[in-house]
Amino acid sequence: MATAYPASFPCASRIEGHSATAFAGLVRTPMEAGNTRQRRMHRALPHQIALVFMIDQTLYGAWLSWVNAHAWDEWVTMNLPGLRAGVAGTNTAPTPVKFMTDLQVELVPVARLWVWRISVAAEYLPLASDFLVMDGVWIIGSTPAAPAPDWIIGGTPTAPAPIFTNPGTLQAPTVFL
Repeated sequence: MATAYPASFPCASRIEGHSATAFAGLVRTPMEAGNTRQRRMHRALPHQIALVFMIDQTLYGAWLSWVNAHAWDEWVTMNLPGLRAGVAGTNTAPTPVKFMTDLQVELVPVARLWVWRISVAAEYLPLASDFLVMDGVWIIGSTPAAPAPDWIIGGTPTAPAPIFTNPGTLQAPTVFL
């Protein structure tokens, strides 16, 4: 369960920009004879998101205290652009993140105001349900009405799929296509 980021604090800055790295976790094994083998460690693309907050001097102490109590140890739900917002068709959507780096803090004096620019990297671990279901052609063994199980039993099935090959005997080979 994620803790909600307080509405009284400023959201991550749109003006300062966001960036994200979607980590597929590619593992590539070169082969001396043949193509390089490539596998993925992750199917749900963990994200590392660069966030920047612009915090007024009057809120800085309260913001820093709240972040210190929650942001590194718990999942915090913030309205952010990205995967969830794209699927929802909105600019931002509640996204659970956890801070994963130290804060980079810079005081920016702007027009007699004192504003802190705070940069931090956060992680977001999408669930499989966060991704859209892809349309397309799916190959199912046997027939759509009666798909084959994902395990194989030796012997001859009573109702083979149209692409099933039954070698028959040497004297009478049988092939169904």
